[in-house]
Amino acid sequence: MDPFKPDVMIGQVEDVGHLIRTEFDEIDRRLQESLSAETLKRIHQVYVAGDGDSWHAAMAVKLAFQKYAGVIYEPLSAMRFLAYGAEAMPLKFPEANLVVGISASGGSTRVVQSLEKAKAVNEQLVTMGMVGNPESKVAEVADVVFSVEVPDFGPSPGIRTYVASLLGGYSLALRLGEARGRLTASDVSAERDKIMAATGVVDATLEKCKEPAREAAEAMKGSPFFSFVGSGPSFATAYFSSAKVVEAAGVFSTAQDLEEWVHIEHHAYPTDYPIYMVAPRGSSFDRAEKLAYLVTLLGHPLIAVSEDLDSGMKKHARFLLPVAGQVPDEYSPLVYHVPANYFACELAQILGRMPFMQDNDDVRKRINAVTSQIRDTEET
Repeated sequence: MDPFKPDVMIGQVEDVGHLIRTEFDEIDRRLQESLSAETLKRIHQVYVAGDGDSWHAAMAVKLAFQKYAGVIYEPLSAMRFLAYGAEAMPLKFPEANLVVGISASGGSTRVVQSLEKAKAVNEQLVTMGMVGNPESKVAEVADVVFSVEVPDFGPSPGIRTYVASLLGGYSLALRLGEARGRLTASDVSAERDKIMAATGVVDATLEKCKEPAREAAEAMKGSPFFSFVGSGPSFATAYFSSAKVVEAAGVFSTAQDLEEWVHIEHHAYPTDYPIYMVAPRGSSFDRAEKLAYLVTLLGHPLIAVSEDLDSGMKKHARFLLPVAGQVPDEYSPLVYHVPANYFACELAQILGRMPFMQDNDDVRKRINAVTSQIRDTEET
């Protein structure tokens, strides 16, 4: 397999706006081919199982489902759905349940097993594979295949596939809302226009956040770990952003809800570890601004991702990674992950590291050996 290179990751993030503009219509068309309006109309509960970036994407679109689809929506990690979620689904009307397995590769074993478990619980519910590879195992076991495949840019920590999963989630939320009578066709068109408008914010943000991301990475290169925080859709963005720092630079990182950080992590040493806050102007912004003050009062350097014209967040953040424009809270995940990808790449290059620790042969050998053993046990 070709090595993962930071410049491929940078190429992926710099194409995000173009990806949305060129692929969203096609992804939406595939959804409409996969699930009829009559089937969508019957759906009242959506359960989603995914791992890693796929799970982060599932969490990120929850607000859109709440606002537009009007269904119960539960995004779970695949292992949690498999072990604890499948048998807990209400099944009085099983055909009203849609179980979605998300997998960019389509080969995630636990996602495959989640769909199989769902069908074993009740054959009348509908299973869907939202996959980047429509010829994959996940697609094979699902009742319905929803392809979110996009052109490949080469091996890299997932960015394009994450965006594709977001687009698939938004498409499903809007089409559910339309089929169930909560949205008109013109409503759906208006929401799609908002998603397309976000691409302009993506493009402008790419230019504005490069240098601040580089400066933040240089200043924080000696940090042993990072704590990423956010709330609502931004909690998912914080999770995804944290994952990119781990994958690209090999630096330990965690994600936490804004308020939970105040209740728990702020009691931890050292008192100067960096906080990376995802703070779009939405329902949680006022609280984020207050917590930004608390973070700095405690002595933690703050890296904040927020609108570039927001003077309040600028006042508290040591580094502001500016988002160049406004997007609705529910669509903020399309934009607010962009600065973190730059930050992760810059940190990797400053530290002289390659994604997934490929610069360390000894570590890679141990990881490969453990991975092989894990795969041997996955079918059991």
